[in-house]
Amino acid sequence: MRQLSALKVTDTEGTGMSSILGVAISEAADQTATGQSGTMNFGSLTIGSGTTAQSIGAQTMSSSQQHVAVDGGANIQSPNDGPDTTWQVEQMRQRLPHPAGLSLPRRPLTSTIPNNPVVGNTANIWTATFSIGSSSTTYVQVPSTLEFQTAHGNVWIDNTLLNNASVPAFQSGSLAATVTQLGANLENAYTSDTTHFASPDYANNAPGLAVVYNTCTSSGSSLGVGSSQYITEPTDRRINLEILNSANLGSGVGGYFNSVNYTPQAVWNCVTPIPMSNEAPIIYCGWFNSNGANYELNEDLVRGPAHEFQHLINFVNHSILPPAANSYSFSGFEDTFINEGLSMLSQDLAVNTLHPTQAFDVADAMQHAKQYLSSPQNYSLSGFIGIDPSNWGGNGTTPKYNCGGGCYGSAYLFQRYLRDRFSGDTYTQGMETSQQTGFANLQANAGGEPAGELMGDFAVAMATNSQQITPPNSMFTLGTFNTRHAYVDQFGTTTTLTGVATAINLAINGNVSPFTPPVGGFSFFGLAPNNGAAVSIVDGGSGTFALFGGLAQH
Repeated sequence: MRQLSALKVTDTEGTGMSSILGVAISEAADQTATGQSGTMNFGSLTIGSGTTAQSIGAQTMSSSQQHVAVDGGANIQSPNDGPDTTWQVEQMRQRLPHPAGLSLPRRPLTSTIPNNPVVGNTANIWTATFSIGSSSTTYVQVPSTLEFQTAHGNVWIDNTLLNNASVPAFQSGSLAATVTQLGANLENAYTSDTTHFASPDYANNAPGLAVVYNTCTSSGSSLGVGSSQYITEPTDRRINLEILNSANLGSGVGGYFNSVNYTPQAVWNCVTPIPMSNEAPIIYCGWFNSNGANYELNEDLVRGPAHEFQHLINFVNHSILPPAANSYSFSGFEDTFINEGLSMLSQDLAVNTLHPTQAFDVADAMQHAKQYLSSPQNYSLSGFIGIDPSNWGGNGTTPKYNCGGGCYGSAYLFQRYLRDRFSGDTYTQGMETSQQTGFANLQANAGGEPAGELMGDFAVAMATNSQQITPPNSMFTLGTFNTRHAYVDQFGTTTTLTGVATAINLAINGNVSPFTPPVGGFSFFGLAPNNGAAVSIVDGGSGTFALFGGLAQH
């Protein structure tokens, strides 16, 4: 499209077009890096076609850069992982008192999980209970038993799942068979995530362990000694997986990773409210009896451990291993929309590792993608906020941070696109180990292209794929994911995708004012074919915005 000014782009439709799909792209930076977002903001454009395209009034826009590109041409909705708590943890850590001349304790404080446990050990494991989209957390202890041990992990079972007639699916074959499969799933997740992402291990002299904080009693009184902000890794280097009865999880939560568990409890005792730490590397996954044992053992508890383990790996590599982690001012948490996108991608890779004929996690990740594609204008990619339909998240027209369906879907598709475009494991491994976060991390692992432009490339790639166009430039190719395809999961259930949905369809000689893309996201629109007709897009800002346009017709 021709750029007439910083506020207007225009071009003409080609002849013989059968359909035209446009997309308004807001390349806003991550809005959740410093805390939970509570509102969803929208930009404002005017789009027009035909005779109306040359006489469109300007509209006021929100403060984000807007790019515009025009391109021609039986499933179970599983609960989500819990809210990424890293921003809350960072806020609490900033309130921790720095020690002044304190000596370190001679031995680590006692954990609820024994060091180097063996099968048969029991523990009252601290569990965080919260709801999707909520910042309120309650900690309870769940009596659990170590039922299975693998080369790299411990499988703990919530005791309410053991010998409990109300959850018969858990032992539909036998307890031994169930926990053996859970162990195999944990090893599968470990193999997949350490291959495609990074290792969860760190040495006892890792930079993050150099920072020392004051310690307190459970009543908040100073103990007069300091402790490292992070625990040393268990000598057996095993990761703990806690399988929780879904009744012990919050509303809408299917599992989670909480970095609170990497900090000694005596350190947390110095803040209010006090989070509760198991002082051990641990991930949590729920057992949902209503889904049946086959689904739980071959889907939920295949993709779930991989998803949460990626969060653990991401935390270790961003918060403990970087040289800068030895500073009190260091904040190494990855931005939420990137972290969650990588974890959704890990589901594909783990399902494929266990079921080699399954290239995608059709039963879960694909469902989030499908929800996003059905209404992309309802979600901000970089804001990780959006509006799910009431039959998914129950939030109706209310925007929700960490929304259950489309937020995960947009983050997943973005990371899937980047991995396909930038050399597979080279990209995903770099996202863990680059020692950068946010947009800087994206740029460092995506050939140096500014992260905002990567978002624009991704949006155009979705448009061209939805039109089934093969563009000459690979940056506008979606990769291995097809938005118009029928996918079959490992249970034989088919999910059919029909392309990205349009927010509006513009008639010949029509205009829409205002047309509102979400800040940090995209809105797609259809244009009626009209040989040689003008197409115009206007933003009415005061020079704050850089308006660009592309027209790829088919």
